[in-house]
Amino acid sequence: METEEKTFLKEDEKNIFYEQQQALQNIFDKLDLSKIAFVGGIADYINLRSYYDMPVNDIDIIYENEEDLLPIEEQDGITRYFSRFYNINVGEVLVSEFFVNNKNVHTDYYKRIFSKIQLTQSPLLGRMVWHATFNEMKEFHNTQLPEVTSAAMGHKYEWKRLYKHSKKASLYNNVCYLEERQLLQTLKK
Repeated sequence: METEEKTFLKEDEKNIFYEQQQALQNIFDKLDLSKIAFVGGIADYINLRSYYDMPVNDIDIIYENEEDLLPIEEQDGITRYFSRFYNINVGEVLVSEFFVNNKNVHTDYYKRIFSKIQLTQSPLLGRMVWHATFNEMKEFHNTQLPEVTSAAMGHKYEWKRLYKHSKKASLYNNVCYLEERQLLQTLKK
């Protein structure tokens, strides 16, 4: 397991932009990692990094109790927004900014009930973190996201957002297809 963690650490350092690495380190240092979970781009990256090289552009976190975000709120500041997208349960998103190298990295925080989401643990930059499972993110990209955002946005739906999630759904579906094909080949022998 230690060798696998070192392999992932090297991959993470290569594939996650320096600014995002620093923002993640800030989160690791300030928040209790047992009380948050990564979704969105980070969960996609963790779930798919064994199959694809994909950069991490954004940080999305779910939490159950807002008090768990106090260290970030007190030291970095958190702004409340109404989310036009992903209006699942609560339409509010909390956003913090971390500044490094004259750039800012946004982290979006969504309130969720963890027991309603499939979560697992994996290494990320040398730390064990909770994140949405492969199947949870696959379902999100394939099913929930198009329905929810289309309903929420109507004619204002952004094609770039649709393209991004269609691409990620395709990546998940391709992994499943290839695994099924391998199983089918094994069964034929």
